[in-house]
Order: sequence, then structure tokens, then C-alpha cells
Amino acid sequence: MHLTDDDTPALRIAMIGGGLMAKSHAMAYRNVQAVYGSVPLRPTLSLLVDASAELALAGARSLGFQRWGTDWREAVNDPGIDLIDIVTPNWLHYEIAMAAIAAGKHVYCEKPLALTAEDARRMYQAARDAQVRTLVGFNYLCNPAIVYARQLIDSGVLGDIWSFRGLLRLDANTDPDVPFTWRFERARSGSGALGDVGAHIISLARALVGPIAEVTGLTATVIPDRPEPAGVFGYGTKAAEGAPRRRVENDDITTFLARFSNGAVGTFEASRVATGNAFELLVEVIGSKGAVRFSQQDIYKLELFLSEGDELQRGFREVVIGPGHGDYGHFWPFAGSPLGIHELKVIEVHELLTALAAGRDPQPGFEEGWRVSTVLDAVEESASTGKWTTIPT
Repeated sequence: MHLTDDDTPALRIAMIGGGLMAKSHAMAYRNVQAVYGSVPLRPTLSLLVDASAELALAGARSLGFQRWGTDWREAVNDPGIDLIDIVTPNWLHYEIAMAAIAAGKHVYCEKPLALTAEDARRMYQAARDAQVRTLVGFNYLCNPAIVYARQLIDSGVLGDIWSFRGLLRLDANTDPDVPFTWRFERARSGSGALGDVGAHIISLARALVGPIAEVTGLTATVIPDRPEPAGVFGYGTKAAEGAPRRRVENDDITTFLARFSNGAVGTFEASRVATGNAFELLVEVIGSKGAVRFSQQDIYKLELFLSEGDELQRGFREVVIGPGHGDYGHFWPFAGSPLGIHELKVIEVHELLTALAAGRDPQPGFEEGWRVSTVLDAVEESASTGKWTTIPT
């Protein structure tokens, strides 16, 4: 029998950018109803915009968009669009988001929100004043293990929180012949590893422990120059042999210490050149009565230690993530099956749809994007001065 379309209102989406994160977002839009059974708004992939007609057409075809274009301004001003989804290089976030807000469109933007905290603040305030809804792509906050860790911390079972440790390390750029792209250019990327992957750790630290009060940082650029790209580039590509080289303008590695507003201390590491670490995301929170540890690569479990009970039986134990932990049960009816990053995007998109339908702000929104950006700026300032830097409130 043929199923007719239901009467679920459509959310008409224009996606600006057609690269790696565009694929992840499109997968989430297309799979969210299959995962959750029903959604209050039906994502409609209306328009994909990219830098050239060739890229836009190819992106629209592969990702399933109805139309394509090369001018994001037309998308922002299109009355047939409800949401602007920004998956462009960092330097374009501000201009596109501010135009979308002025046009009354909701905005879903990847992190980091802007090149500077001041721009991020303007974006947040503009959205607030225009009463449009916003979401920032800190997708690891959706992780069912992180959701459960936050519940444990908020319940007080770990006692007073004393320390946080977090790192996100990749080796995707360890080869010095990985081509120079916008990610290595300060005017287009802002910071390097700090903003690209460190922003995720900062968002996790804020969610688990709370606001960060001050930081002291250290940055390093260990590969000083890279060859110019030849044609289309992306992760895993190499430049032509003998290509001229350009100076890398931002950090390959950043580490920093932090003091949280509640008195806890923290250590952070972000690296895009972590040889031997294809992808490593770790967080640990230690309290007066217990501790939790989590690795994204071992997403099926959360390690939990509690001081109570028989001293002879104390130690970290595995809590196997399953139904009842966050949104895990929408994917699997039994525990222990790993969820990947694309599944976390499905959870993120579900939050977007349910929040918009309910008339509330999705979480995390542009305010959180701004708060994270204040930490990013403070770490860079501290690294340049060699002094502790206070995070503005």
C-alpha cells in the first residue's frame, strides 16, 4: 500500500557549504525520523549553496537537496527557507549568521561560532534581540555517556568537583605535506587546533563542571609551512610534488590549565598533529566522593568510581551505556552497541526540531557558542603574554 505524506509541518532548510560536515548534517536530517519514529517538524532539504556551480550541483545531488545555488545571500533572503544551516569555513560564520538573523531565519551553525569572542557575542545578542532560534554543533554534548555523567555530577553523587581533564587529539595533519587549507590561515580559521577541536573539550568541561574563570595556555606550531593545494582538497589529500609552501599561521598544538568558577582545576589538550592518535577524545572528572572517565572511542561505556562501599572492592567499574542513558534507546533496545559521531548529529538535529516546534531555544545555542569563544580568546591571549587570563563574564 502507498503511504501518503502526513501533515507534519515542514522545516525548509538551506545549507551553506557542501563539505564534510554538510554530509553529516544531511545524514542527520534524513535519518532523524527513522531513529525517533516521529518528529514534530519534517526536515526538508530545500537548497544547498556552495562556492561554485560544480560543487553546489554535486553536493545537492549527493546529499538529496531539491535545489542548488552559489550565492548564500539569495538563500538567506528566500521566503521559502526557514532555517539556515552554516557548515562553511569559520570566517564566513559571522556574516552569514548575522544576515540570516536579520532576515528572521533560525540558524544552525558549526563550531567555533566565530573567529573572535566579540563577533560571537554580537551573533548571540542579535539572535536574542530578533527572537530567532539558534543551535551550535557541539555534538559531543549529545553523547548518552556524557548526558549520564552530567546527571551523576548534578546529583551530587561524586561530591564536590575537584578537577577536570580533557583532550582531543588527531593525527590527520601529522604529515608535513598535507596541503595548506583555510584551517591553517588565521584570517579564515582563527585559531588552529584550539578552535577546531579544543572548542569541543571546552564545551564538555563547561557542561560537566561549569563556567571557567581563568586560564593559562601554551601553543605550538610544529609544522611551520605546508604546500599549496592542487585542485579540490580535503582530509587525506596531498599536494602536487614541488608545490610552493605557505607559512602556517595558527597552532598545531595547544595545552592549557584552567580554574573553574566553583574552585575546580582543569587541564586541556588539543592537537591536530598527534602522531599515532587517529582520533582520541578523553574526559575525566574527579570529585570528593567519586570520579568518571570517558573515551569517545569506547563510547559504549562510562567508567565510574564511587568511594562508598567495601574498601576491598573499590575501583573503577564499567557502566555499559544502554536504553535509559540519554537518547541511546532510540537507536538500540539493548546496551553496549557503540554510537558514532554521525549518530550524535541525529540526536543534535532531534533537539533542534523539538525545540523549534515547542517554541524554545535549542541547546546549546549561540550563547554557549559565545561563552566557549571567550575561553578560546583567553587561551590565545595567555599564550602570547605568558600570564593567567581572566574569562570575561
